[in-house]
Amino acid sequence: MARGTLFLVVGPSGVGKDTLIDGARRALTGDPRFAFPSRVITRPSDAGGEAHEAVDAEEFRRREERGAFALAWQAHGLSYGIPRAIEDHLGALRHVIVNVSRAVIPTARTRFQPLRVVEVWAPAAVLAERLAARGRESVEEIARRIERSEAIAVDGSDVRRVENSGSVADGIAALLSVLRAP
Repeated sequence: MARGTLFLVVGPSGVGKDTLIDGARRALTGDPRFAFPSRVITRPSDAGGEAHEAVDAEEFRRREERGAFALAWQAHGLSYGIPRAIEDHLGALRHVIVNVSRAVIPTARTRFQPLRVVEVWAPAAVLAERLAARGRESVEEIARRIERSEAIAVDGSDVRRVENSGSVADGIAALLSVLRAP
């Protein structure tokens, strides 16, 4: 059965995943072949970062128990969910682009095909600079975060790498190239 492709955008904090996804969303506005669903997160909507559906931990748990998420995970003290509605998009031959944790890649590979993992990366020095500019973490926390992220390998024939150490426009163009490739 023909289906759209699920694109899992992954990479460490500070690499610019949300910026690239937002740029791709703007570039593809009006193209019915692509869908960019919002994540459900147990983080206040005014906490900065991506636009998302904010819920408290109890509501997240209720939704998860009802099977409302196609993918769900916990990271950095928060819960994240990708709404099950992505299955409707994929069934309608739309390509779905979502920002997920690298930890859900194995589960997603068993549940969704075709699938592409888009690993966004930048050198450690660039990540450290970006994380420091956000002002959310201490120097020590940033160092631990970068060390942890470097220990996680993303491998497989379905992985495409997008470098995001240059201009935002270059990063968006690289992501769009992957999303538009057959």
